[in-house]
Amino acid sequence: MRLILFIFFIIFCVVILSSFNQQNLSEFMSDYGEFGWAIYIGFWVILPIFLFPAGILAIGGGAILGFWEALICAMIGVGINSAIMYFIARYFSGAFDTAKFERVKNKFCKDEFSLIILLRLIPIVPYNVVNYMAGALRFDFVKFIIAGVLGKFISAVLFINLGSNIANYKSYEFWLALLLVVLMGAVAFWVRKILNRRVG
Repeated sequence: MRLILFIFFIIFCVVILSSFNQQNLSEFMSDYGEFGWAIYIGFWVILPIFLFPAGILAIGGGAILGFWEALICAMIGVGINSAIMYFIARYFSGAFDTAKFERVKNKFCKDEFSLIILLRLIPIVPYNVVNYMAGALRFDFVKFIIAGVLGKFISAVLFINLGSNIANYKSYEFWLALLLVVLMGAVAFWVRKILNRRVG
C-alpha cells in the first residue's frame, strides 16, 4: 500500500513542479502585498516537498521581499519544511527494505550532524533530496533539523543576496553576489567530482 502511495506521490510532485516557475511565484506574492512574507514562508514549507528548486525560492524571495525579510522567512520555512519532508520519507521508506537503508547509513553516515552540515554548505546533493534521504535513513530528527537549518543558512544568504540585487544588475553588488553563487556551485562540482572518483 505504501509503495502505491509513493508512486502517486511522485506523479503528483511532477505535476506540481511543472505548474510553477519564478515568474508565477513573483506575481502571486506581489498580489498579496503586506502578506507577502507569510506567502513566502508557505512556499518554503510546501513547494520543496514537490521537488521545486530551493534556489529559485531564495532568489525570488530576495527580489520581492528584500534581503533580511526574505532570509528570516526562508529560515522559518526551511525548518518547517525539513521536518515535513523528513517524516514523509520516514513513512514511505517502510515500503522498501529498511535493512538496506540501515546498511547504507552505517557505511556512509556515521556522523549524521556533520554530514547534513556538509551537504547544506556545499550543495553536492539537492536540498530536497537531503531532506528525503535523512528521513529514509532515519537520522536523528533533532540533529537533522539543527544541522539542516544551520547549514542552509549560508547558501540561503548567497542566493537571497543575489535576488535582492537582481534589479540593479549593473551594480557591483549584483556581480559580487553572482560571483559568490558561481563559486559555491564550482566548489560543489569539484567536491562531487572527487567523491565520484573515490566511490568509483
